Amino acid sequence: MRRKLILCMLGLMPVLCASASGITVSGTWSETIGSDDLFAGTGTDIRSPIVSGAAQAVLDIADTGGRSWTVYLRRAEIAWHADVTLSVRRSGDGSGSGSIVGGTDYRPVTASDQVFFTGSGDRAGIGIELRLEGVSVAQDPNLYETAVTYSVR
Repeated sequence: MRRKLILCMLGLMPVLCASASGITVSGTWSETIGSDDLFAGTGTDIRSPIVSGAAQAVLDIADTGGRSWTVYLRRAEIAWHADVTLSVRRSGDGSGSGSIVGGTDYRPVTASDQVFFTGSGDRAGIGIELRLEGVSVAQDPNLYETAVTYSVR
């Protein structure tokens, strides 16, 4: 019997905050996992990790007036399997004035706000890469979905 696990994920939502700074997010990731993703063919598990493109999502931070800022992230529990971990990392610095620090190591995304990276000044085109771990043939084939919210303060 052939099983197919469909993992459709990441409506990456832009978030504008109450501060003078704003963040814009573009990009989504949808991954269909099937027999081509098996580690070594029939009878084996799904390869891990599964990684998106290097700039699957792109963040722009504007209207900072040159001030320092921190980007936070969190994951919404829409329809997610508890054994699967979604992690993100910053894959590029983008361009613009000021600086950007941190976020280049994979960070598991949880349901609570957590610091992703910091910087100052306006930055555009900051690449974000996503990674899935824990997907298995033992999981029920289904549509799994989550959303990552990015905010700047």
